[in-house]
Amino acid sequence: MNAKETIVKLSSSALEELKKLVQKEANNPDGVRLSLLAGGCSGLSYHMEFDKKKENDLIDEYGEIKVLIDPKSALYLHGVMLDYQGGLTGRGFVFANPNAAKSCGCGTSFSVGDKDVTLEFKQNTNSNVCPSTQQK
Repeated sequence: MNAKETIVKLSSSALEELKKLVQKEANNPDGVRLSLLAGGCSGLSYHMEFDKKKENDLIDEYGEIKVLIDPKSALYLHGVMLDYQGGLTGRGFVFANPNAAKSCGCGTSFSVGDKDVTLEFKQNTNSNVCPSTQQK
């Protein structure tokens, strides 16, 4: 059997956490959208949300979990490993991106180095994208 190549890989812990979150979601989403937003302390930041499938979406399927990715974001997300980590030092989704030339300390944003990014990502409205840069 020839397996379809995926854009984003999910660790077993990320898959289990996404299953739990989807079960709690009341809006009956088609999947989890993984995209990029302009901003963050390194230039581009990761964005995850429950969403409905859109016309040109690329879809990675992991059983009942579908990861929805728009074609523009897919260019920079190819090969990303999404993990979920819990414990005393923190809890949440962690991105390992082989395309990143530089990542911020908290791992929620990255840059692609000398590549000219001219994609039209929606502006990030989340003020907590990179908590390590917030003033105390």
